Amino acid sequence: MSQLGVIEGFFGPKWSESSRESYAEFLSQFGGDFYIYAPKQDPFLRKKWREPWPTEYIEELKNLTKIFQAQHIKFGVGFSPFGLGHALTEIDLKTLTEKIQILNHIGIDLLGLFFDDMPISDHLAKTQIKVLSEIKNIFHGKIVFCPSYYTPDPILDKVFGQRPENYLEEISSALPLDVAIVWTGPKVISLELSIDHLQETRALLGRKPFLWENLYANDGPRNCKFLKLRPFSGRSKESPLHVEAFGLNMMNQAELSKIVYLSSKFVIDGENPDEAFLHSLKILCTPSFATFIETHQKAFLNQGLDVLSPEEKGFLLEELSRFPDLAAREMADWLKGVYLVGTECLTD
Repeated sequence: MSQLGVIEGFFGPKWSESSRESYAEFLSQFGGDFYIYAPKQDPFLRKKWREPWPTEYIEELKNLTKIFQAQHIKFGVGFSPFGLGHALTEIDLKTLTEKIQILNHIGIDLLGLFFDDMPISDHLAKTQIKVLSEIKNIFHGKIVFCPSYYTPDPILDKVFGQRPENYLEEISSALPLDVAIVWTGPKVISLELSIDHLQETRALLGRKPFLWENLYANDGPRNCKFLKLRPFSGRSKESPLHVEAFGLNMMNQAELSKIVYLSSKFVIDGENPDEAFLHSLKILCTPSFATFIETHQKAFLNQGLDVLSPEEKGFLLEELSRFPDLAAREMADWLKGVYLVGTECLTD
């Protein structure tokens, strides 16, 4: 059976430290297996990966690792060596080695080696295979590899350039079978995910895909206008048999994301998607706030901020002020435009 976990892997504002830490106990209580810290806004894991990591930053990662492992949740870090596509120089290899040794010392369980949403080159597969090979020699835990082309969706070719011929075939044939390979489905955000597609993907990758679930992602300049409070639908009940893991890439709203995580867990365990969503609301929300979400869910999901008038927003904010739920505060902030995201997410 596949594993289930959370990926903090979105563009836009990172979750607060307290929100992130709360997921350790939450996942432990509700059947989670792992948490991967990989926000695109963390410069030390992406565009500034070559720079030295401050002592306080290392201590933060060490503290997170301890908190999650104390709850028996595997903790991972997503490392994206931005711009490392043409060749692996000796200097870059030395820097990579230093960073991986730090993560070894911290004791993380999972290393996400993520090459998503960054510039490409003609030697893409060759360089990434070399990087993976070097890292695998020194990292003590499990590696989760995200290729530059993690879906057949043509939006990636439009934004980042035409994918090199046989790119995924080269990657999958060179990567050891104990390395997980990330996949998002037929689209970057896949509303439907068939068993046929998963079987074809398994044949392509030579292993079950590690599913990076973007069903709830709202981290782009367009998608940030919506709350993805939707049932975990469009997936077959047999899907868990065909994937290594479901990694839920959540909304920019940490507390609201707990609702869709739990409803996903219920669906994977066999519940009907709509019933699972209501079940999740009942467990995680006060009765009045649960009713509020049921009433306005479709408007937040399908209409979004731009359709709501100032008067409507004012009315909703007044209602939300009556609820003690932390998620209600996030919803209020969303209505106020706190979670707007710029153009850094190019696939939106």
